[in-house]
Amino acid sequence: MVLAFFLGLIPLNGPMAILLFIFFFVFKINRLSTALALPVLKLFYMAGLWQLTDKIGGWLLIDMQGFEPFWAKVTHAPVLALLDLNNTLVTGGLALAIVLAVPVYFMARALSKTFKSKVYPRLKQSKLVKSLGKITLVSKLANFVNNVRSKVEVE
Repeated sequence: MVLAFFLGLIPLNGPMAILLFIFFFVFKINRLSTALALPVLKLFYMAGLWQLTDKIGGWLLIDMQGFEPFWAKVTHAPVLALLDLNNTLVTGGLALAIVLAVPVYFMARALSKTFKSKVYPRLKQSKLVKSLGKITLVSKLANFVNNVRSKVEVE
């Protein structure tokens, strides 16, 4: 969920988004929650949240006079210059995502525990899931996922 906030609060057409997508594939995270939360966050972003991130980025990059030497070093550093941190939308989105990261993490963790303990057992016993399990392709895919999961847990 936290990665979805980082991706959801910045423009997806820049190098920072590419770096965050690489994180999506490299690190062990809950990809399903990221994939489900990202479109919702992007809808909020496109509906007007981008204006807030732009204001935050403008405040950080332009209005805060004391940070000019810091931003000069960051935006001219060899690798960091490629990450588009001089864009107010990127910097504002990253700043907002950093501020929201801790509360979002703990909320997602609490929701995950609730889902696993209360919703998942009911879902597993539902008629829809049982009927899907009878489909050959779905059952083979489920077996494959379980085998991969057990191999990963052993390692």
